[in-house]
Amino acid sequence: MAIVAVGTEIVQCARIGQMIQQHGEQFLERVYTAAEIDHCAQLPDATGHFARRWAAKQAVFKALRCQRRGVSWTDIEIQTRPGERPTISLGGVASELADDAGVDTIHLSLGGCRTQAIAYVILWQD
Repeated sequence: MAIVAVGTEIVQCARIGQMIQQHGEQFLERVYTAAEIDHCAQLPDATGHFARRWAAKQAVFKALRCQRRGVSWTDIEIQTRPGERPTISLGGVASELADDAGVDTIHLSLGGCRTQAIAYVILWQD
């Protein structure tokens, strides 16, 4: 296995909370998939969970170097299954860029506290 790229992002949870408060569903639907919205909205610290997903998506944007290349926020989905670590699923242009770069596996680490969320992504080629 070889590392293709890495990406990291840290975000203030309050910033994401402000975006949700100011723009509501328009912001949520632009950035998150329906599954992500449903998952985060059910949790006690919904803003923190939205912030961690924002950070993860930004980390993927950085690792794939896909700014201004037609990638939609919803092309990157953070999936969560009970008892398992969160994973990343790519679709659309993000998936094409990953394929072109030879990415076979994406590892994701999410963390945070009350005020900040952080994500670290490693793109691997098998």
